[in-house]
Amino acid sequence: MIVYVTLLFCAILVAILIYRYDMYEKEPWYMLAATAAVGAVAMWILGYVEDFSLGFLGQPPRPVWVAAVAATHEEFAKLAIVLGIALAVPRLLNDPMDGIIYGSIAGLGMAVNESVFYMTTSGSQGLLPAPSEIIRLVCHPVMGGICGFAVGMKRMQMRRWPGVLAGCMALSVTFHFLWDWMAFSALEGGSRRWQHLASVLLILTGILVYGVLVVIASDWSRQIFAPRSARSLWGWPFSLLIRRRH
Repeated sequence: MIVYVTLLFCAILVAILIYRYDMYEKEPWYMLAATAAVGAVAMWILGYVEDFSLGFLGQPPRPVWVAAVAATHEEFAKLAIVLGIALAVPRLLNDPMDGIIYGSIAGLGMAVNESVFYMTTSGSQGLLPAPSEIIRLVCHPVMGGICGFAVGMKRMQMRRWPGVLAGCMALSVTFHFLWDWMAFSALEGGSRRWQHLASVLLILTGILVYGVLVVIASDWSRQIFAPRSARSLWGWPFSLLIRRRH
C-alpha cells in the first residue's frame, strides 16, 4: 500500500511542476484534475484496444510491433484529449502553453494508470516504486506536452500550426516507440550497455525538446496575457543559481 501512496506523491510533485509553467493565465484546478482522470481512463481503455491491435500481428508479437502499437495509440490518444478540450471548452485552451499543460496532465494521468497496472501485476513491495515507474511519470507528461503544443498554436490561428503539429507528433511517437522498443527488447534478450546509454540520451533529448517548447510557449503567453509581468519562467530553483553567480 505504501508504494502506491509514494507513487501518488511523486505524481503530485510532477503535477505541481507542470502547473508552475502556466504562469500568466492559470488553468482551473478542477479542469486539470478532470484531464488527469480522463487520461487515466483512456489508458485503461487503451490496454484493451492495444491488445486487440496486437492480435492481428501474430502471437507472441515482436517487441518492435508492441512498441509501435503502444506509441501510436497512446500518443494520438493524448492529442485527442487536448483536441477534445479545445473543442469543448475553447475559452480555456487558448494558447500553446495551455496545450502543453493539458497534454502533460493527460500524459500524467495515463502514466499513473499504467504504473499502477504494472506494479499490481508484478506484486511490487517496499516503500519506493521502481525507477522505471518514476521515469514513466516524467516521460508520459513530456510526450503529452509535445503533442499538445501545436493545438494551442491552432487556437491562436498561427499559420505554421499544421507543420508544427506534424513535427511534434512525429517526435512524440518516435520517442515513445524507441523507449518501448528498447525496454521490450531488453526484457526478451537482456539489456546491453548501449541500450542503457541510448535510453538516457533519449530521455534527455525528449526533456530538452519539451523544455524548448515550454520556453517558447511561456514567452508567447507572457506577451498575450501579462506583458508587464515581472514573473519569469526562470524563477525558483533557477534563481538560486543566478544569485550565486552574482
